[in-house]
Amino acid sequence: MLLADDLPMSRIRYPLVTWGLVFVCTLTFAAQLAAPGFEEQLALWPQDLRANPRDPTQLLRLVGYMFLHGGWLHLAGNLLALFVFGDNVEDALGHWRYLLLYLLAGILGAALHVALGKDPEVPLVGASGGIAGIMAAYLLLYPRAKLFVLAFARLPVLLPASWFVASWFAVNLLEAATGGHGGEHDVAWWAHIGGFIAGMVLVAPLRQPGVELFQPALAQPTERLGWLRRVSFDFAPQLGPQQPGEAVGYGHADGTLAALGKAALFVVLLFLSAWF
Repeated sequence: MLLADDLPMSRIRYPLVTWGLVFVCTLTFAAQLAAPGFEEQLALWPQDLRANPRDPTQLLRLVGYMFLHGGWLHLAGNLLALFVFGDNVEDALGHWRYLLLYLLAGILGAALHVALGKDPEVPLVGASGGIAGIMAAYLLLYPRAKLFVLAFARLPVLLPASWFVASWFAVNLLEAATGGHGGEHDVAWWAHIGGFIAGMVLVAPLRQPGVELFQPALAQPTERLGWLRRVSFDFAPQLGPQQPGEAVGYGHADGTLAALGKAALFVVLLFLSAWF
């Protein structure tokens, strides 16, 4: 379970678009609860889009489905990821280009789901495709940022964003390739993959002038994670010793074998948590 990251914003004062997306998704979910038929008006039905790809109603659903959700847990998980990753990507891209990234990632994710999804009769709902695009952008912008994660919803862990996001994408590829095991509600694995690929492609042309890809870890720890740093198993790079006249940088507290062992262990735990 992802809970927080350690990156402050430096270019914008407030992540207005991220807040707006959270508000619209929450408001739409409230409308779903109040009017059960509301979902059918916005959900994307793959079989209908395949049959009538130029129908304006179906094209509208390519956007509308992103604001619907299948339940409280679905909504909470998506909005939490949007909170953690969205503000920093909005900071790097600016408000309107960030919104464009979100919408295009969601649309392209839906398109891949329609093309490759196994159940065209099942409606597609959820912001996951757009959020997958934001996660991909975060990965290319801030691969060494620290994320606070509860492994198995119990074990507090700090790890580099590159480990978490890349492992998340690997799980989605595995699930899509093996047919998935969505349980009561099928998971749109291909929508996640399509949105992620879109985010990786779009982040470079959409970033603001002066924003670099693959930015280094923060030179100084922030207070954003606060006491969480002291109670967590820290798998992320640690601040190395600084000599007079040297630039502040990050090194690994563990040796190579220990670091590789920790990385392998975390990936195994992540795959196990995805399956059980």
